[in-house]
Amino acid sequence: MDNVISSKLYRPGSVGYVSQSGGMSNELNNIISLTTDGTYEGIAIGGDRYPGSTFVDHLLRYEADPECKMLVLLGEVGGVEEYKVIDAVKRGDIKKPIVAWAIGTCAKMFPTEIQFGHAGSLAHSESETADAKNNAMRAAGLIVPETFEDLPAALVETYNTLVANGTIVPKMEKDAPVIPMDYAWAHVSIFAFFISTLLFTQR
Repeated sequence: MDNVISSKLYRPGSVGYVSQSGGMSNELNNIISLTTDGTYEGIAIGGDRYPGSTFVDHLLRYEADPECKMLVLLGEVGGVEEYKVIDAVKRGDIKKPIVAWAIGTCAKMFPTEIQFGHAGSLAHSESETADAKNNAMRAAGLIVPETFEDLPAALVETYNTLVANGTIVPKMEKDAPVIPMDYAWAHVSIFAFFISTLLFTQR
């Protein structure tokens, strides 16, 4: 509940994001809430080599939704899904601004190939490296900062541009909803007891 309140997920925002990492989607919610009017919808597609849905699937949904004004893509090293987004932008299927970043630029610092946490986060070719993806997305017109640390500034600049041209009309900030009494009255620690029984069979 605390995270929902601090990231202001109770308010209707204008930003739709797709992240390959579920854990990083928590960070995105926080960054987006601090730099824009908040998250409209966010989804983590996971880091499998063959995901059930892709970046372009959801970005096309956001493109077709008039309430979603600004898009964010957070990819990573490995796979080619970011290139499908590039193709959609080049075809004109996606016209809304996309702030994007592919995580894993540090992989080049290692002398051998490195497997990150996800099954699909391993570059099998130069085009699958995070640097190659970031360069390709930037060249296609996506808004790609120089580093991940620069992502908030890119979000602020893009959001302010959309506000200035009237695409986004900021809504009046609402008070956070009251947390139900069951959650608000105290922080309760519940101790869990685990019993493990091991059965050894000698043959």
